[in-house]
Amino acid sequence: MRLLQQAVMILLCLVLCLSAIPCPQTYAATAEELKQLLQKGLTVYEVDQELARIAREEQELQQQISKTEQDIQTQQALSAETRRHAAKVLRAYYMGDRDSLWMLLFTIHSFQDALVTFDYLQMIVRNDHDTLQKHLRNQQQLEALQTTLQTSKSSLQQAKARYLTQREQLLTLQQQLDNELAKQPAAASMGILQQMTQLTVQWQDKGLPLFRTYFQALAQAMKQLPEIISDSNSGGNSNGAGNGKANPSNHLIMNGFQYTFQITDEELNTFLRNKNSLFRNLTFQFKDAAVIAAGRQDDMEVSIKGHYELATKGEEKPKTYIRFRMDQLLFNGFELPRTTIDQMEKEFDLGIYPQMLASFLQVTDVQIIDGKLSIYLKLAL
Repeated sequence: MRLLQQAVMILLCLVLCLSAIPCPQTYAATAEELKQLLQKGLTVYEVDQELARIAREEQELQQQISKTEQDIQTQQALSAETRRHAAKVLRAYYMGDRDSLWMLLFTIHSFQDALVTFDYLQMIVRNDHDTLQKHLRNQQQLEALQTTLQTSKSSLQQAKARYLTQREQLLTLQQQLDNELAKQPAAASMGILQQMTQLTVQWQDKGLPLFRTYFQALAQAMKQLPEIISDSNSGGNSNGAGNGKANPSNHLIMNGFQYTFQITDEELNTFLRNKNSLFRNLTFQFKDAAVIAAGRQDDMEVSIKGHYELATKGEEKPKTYIRFRMDQLLFNGFELPRTTIDQMEKEFDLGIYPQMLASFLQVTDVQIIDGKLSIYLKLAL
């Protein structure tokens, strides 16, 4: 009996000792860890979508480069032909052949012959002019094609560089995700993968179309923003013009040659909801130098955060406008990667163009302070 008790005590000691030794066992993820895993899963999915977009862009650029190279070969043949004709024309003028033709006018003996000869000479001059102009146009077209080719090749190189960068990011994220999933019990891992699939499907089928719908409506509404000036001005007079004051209903304040367009976030919400009932589910705020829009539709929560900055558009006559830069997109509390934000910015122009407020105004600054957006303008002299 005593030996049995001793054996039991020894066994219990061994069990306690073994249980105190750490071992690489799996563990169930906490709520925060689960959210991070789902976040990484959504990021992996969106980066993979960006890779697919870049691959399509590369294919289109390759096709464009091939077509442009063929067009250049055709144009080079045409240019060579017109160059030969132009050289003959120039040689004729240089050698004095055309001068001898004009001397025919002095050998005619009737007015009728003079008219016929003069028409003949004019026809020669027109043909010479057309030949030289055709050669010039062909050269210009050839140079334009060569410029297009170089631009396409440069864009292709940039696309390939972006692809390699995004592919490296995808591989890193995928490795991290695999490692973290490997720490989970098999059943928990399968459950997490199922939630990841549900999240990406919901984002692709509902979230992405909803964001695009909002951005499309917002882009259209912002183009109509100047209407708010005429609407407010029609309700009152500009008693304060010239002294830096304005009627409270006015949004455009004049102070000499300086102008300030102001709108509060409450006024913006009213304006947008009057333009499109879709914005009743979304509320905008001007806060901490940022534009924040948040709302809920059906079972989806969306959040958009960005800021305004001055930018220029156009090469020959660049014009300054106010560009909206997206800083953060949230879908059901999950943050979309930068690749998704960049794609949204490429698809939708949410900028403000002061020229729409008044063609004679030029923007000098933009600020967001205490729930109010202020755009500072001056006369474009």
